[in-house]
Amino acid sequence: MRIDGSFRKILSIILVFIMLLTMIIIVGYNNFTHHKNTVIKQQQEHLLTIAKSISRSLDVFINYKTNSLSVLAKEPIIIKALKMDEGGEVYYRHEEVLETFFEKYKDEMERVLLFNNKGKLIYQYPVTNSTKVKVIADSNISRVLNSKKIFISKEYLSSSNQYSIDILKPVINNNEVIGVLVNTINLNKMYNSLIHPIKPGKRGYAMVKNMGGFIIMHPVTDQIGIEAIKVRKKMFPQDDWTELEELTRRQVEEGEGYFAYHSKWWQDAEEELTKKINAYTRFRKGEISWIISVQMDYKEIEAPIKGTLINISLISLIIVVILISGLYIIFKMDKKRKALEIEAKYLKELNKAWEELIKSEARLRHSQKREIIGTLTSGVAHEFNNLLSPMLGYSEILLQSIDDNNTMYEDILEINKSALRAKELIGQILAFSREETVVPKFKYLEANYVVKESIKLIKSILPNSIKIVENINSNQLIFGNSTQLQQVLLNLYTNSYHSMRSEDGVLEVNTEDIYISHEEWEKLNLPNGNYVKIQVKDNGAGMNEETLEQIFDYYFTTKETGKGTGLGLPVVRNIVENHKGRIFVKSQVDVGTSVDIYLPSVEENYREDLNEF
Repeated sequence: MRIDGSFRKILSIILVFIMLLTMIIIVGYNNFTHHKNTVIKQQQEHLLTIAKSISRSLDVFINYKTNSLSVLAKEPIIIKALKMDEGGEVYYRHEEVLETFFEKYKDEMERVLLFNNKGKLIYQYPVTNSTKVKVIADSNISRVLNSKKIFISKEYLSSSNQYSIDILKPVINNNEVIGVLVNTINLNKMYNSLIHPIKPGKRGYAMVKNMGGFIIMHPVTDQIGIEAIKVRKKMFPQDDWTELEELTRRQVEEGEGYFAYHSKWWQDAEEELTKKINAYTRFRKGEISWIISVQMDYKEIEAPIKGTLINISLISLIIVVILISGLYIIFKMDKKRKALEIEAKYLKELNKAWEELIKSEARLRHSQKREIIGTLTSGVAHEFNNLLSPMLGYSEILLQSIDDNNTMYEDILEINKSALRAKELIGQILAFSREETVVPKFKYLEANYVVKESIKLIKSILPNSIKIVENINSNQLIFGNSTQLQQVLLNLYTNSYHSMRSEDGVLEVNTEDIYISHEEWEKLNLPNGNYVKIQVKDNGAGMNEETLEQIFDYYFTTKETGKGTGLGLPVVRNIVENHKGRIFVKSQVDVGTSVDIYLPSVEENYREDLNEF
């Protein structure tokens, strides 16, 4: 009987071991599959990000070339050459200008040409006598002459294994088109400059096709100009190109996505079909419509995944060995194991109960603190509301009872406005005590009025040693919240005041209306248009570059402990950005600090009664 009992125990242990081993294998395989799919998905998203980045780079590149050609079209020598050609005179100075332009951008362009308003070629550089060089299509020249707009042509095969595009810019004088400038871009050069350096993996690359399936940019020059699927089927009829056809269909119909397929690496076309991961996106500009395709070797992703599988297998084996050892020890010390399990279970439950008790007490203390703060905040806010109510009531009664021309009218009106602003702040405090999100009320405001009101508030605080210089020259309206904007300005005034320790401190406040052109929007990161610029300057201690880089970080402060929270300027920046504006700070040690705020102005027809805030 003892032998049978021991056998049953051993048999039970073996069955448990088999069950655990099976469960470990299933869980390990599921984890491996999930990890594999996650890695592939992440890599596909990464390749798609690369493709989108290439698309943005191409757009920026073509815009840059277009802008360069626009500057050249305004060159007085070019205009003079076209005017003299129109009168039948000969002029040569434009040739030097066009040659200089080409030499500056020769690493990216193929040629530059100048046509008159009749479509006749006046000059091209580099000068060539070859009849094989493609002349600009008359239809494109006519299109630009009639529309007076820049035109970007569709790609064309300019020579063997090389595509080009033309950018045509009208030369306008006195609102009349007197000629056309043409900049021919070599797509091979553009590819080598922008796309070829991008290496997704060891063997991966990016390529560009047009909507007809012809390859227009590729790291292997022999591939340029061929119709991808048709040529591959002809060269390798024994291979299955179904997946490549499906990829091409998706690229044309969907425009953006990713796909796994089998193809060759054309750097070594003799090898067998290999699995690739491909991500693609669409690029459009003028008449251009390209497919940007980025691909990498599937094996480069598969290798680390297999390494993960090996690690999981080793870990599973270690776990199995540990389980076997544990089962053996348990089998030998059955009674002691049960006693230890009961004791461990008791201690675990006791520890869990203790942890829950500590967490419960912490939550209770936190809740009590928040309740006390909320009650105190609400009480203080209501008390201030009670004090403000008679101020608002009596000031309104006085405003109604006296004439507008009375000398006291403006003073009473100022009291009424201040009380209204205080009531708005109290509303925000009450909302905070109720844990509500405060949505500021925006309206159309006179920028000058907001700035002048903030200066009135700060004048009563600043010492006589600090002089305020006002240059208020804005006539525009802005859309915003006056209380928040005054909070921004008062914060800046206070910072300037704290930085000016000398007796001859100067606080300068300026406003002006400006227009941000298309050339300036990249520097300021603002859309071109009309803006109100508010500037606060001081001749205080200033800041070094290290401090200047951190001023908008939360909780960063240069003040002594207890005198600054590090929340002022981050809040200021958030308010300005909520008003669709930007803030810039310049500072120099022992010279002073200048803060520029740009707020978008609104059209004049939005003007309404702005006397109430």
